[in-house]
Amino acid sequence: MATYFISDLHLSATKPHLSSLFLKFLNGDAKKADALYILGDLFEAWIGDDNLDIHDMGIINALAEFSESGIPLYFMHGNRDFLIGEQFAVDSHCILLPDPVVVDLYNTPILLTHGDLLCTLDHAYQRFRKFIRHSLVTKLLLSFPLSWRKKISSFLRKKSTRYTPSKEEDHKWDVTLEAVYQTLREHKSLTLIHGHTHKPGIHHFILDNQPAKRIVLGDWNETGSVLIYSPENIELKAVV
Repeated sequence: MATYFISDLHLSATKPHLSSLFLKFLNGDAKKADALYILGDLFEAWIGDDNLDIHDMGIINALAEFSESGIPLYFMHGNRDFLIGEQFAVDSHCILLPDPVVVDLYNTPILLTHGDLLCTLDHAYQRFRKFIRHSLVTKLLLSFPLSWRKKISSFLRKKSTRYTPSKEEDHKWDVTLEAVYQTLREHKSLTLIHGHTHKPGIHHFILDNQPAKRIVLGDWNETGSVLIYSPENIELKAVV
């Protein structure tokens, strides 16, 4: 009895080894799960459900086959694939989740989020996120011709990778404890699971005189990373 969580795979046709690793995971270890949650950034970029290549179709078909095996499949948007829509959900047989959301996991309320909302010191990104995620802006983006969306996506990706923060500035790209505490209180939970920061770990702390924990999912690079959550044990495990 265990539920699996993954995030930050950043799959694309340019990284076939990661896609192969993910497909192997879906057809292997993931079949042991009570449910599989993907907490965002499954893809390196997503500019609309109408932009499907052979690579993306292969991933969608694999997700559908996994779900058809009887294991519930849940997906939450990340900052790279927030334009995933209802057609993707239909084709992949996954259930789209809001961000953040509380789920009942073995009679315990668990708070799930991609994680970028908690990086509150990155003021420029938070302003951009609020703007780009507005329903009217999203609708406008999806109305653009596919060629335009590809150019916009390419520009944004280049902009996000052009600058490497110094160690002194690295904290801006991490979550703040104040945001973690506030979000847990708002959602009446003592356990938070998130990705985004690529800093996997299990952090224990005291919140309002009660034991609490924050579990950070790992990203997928040369190897993958999965959180295996059961009533008896919580483990971050490599996917090889």
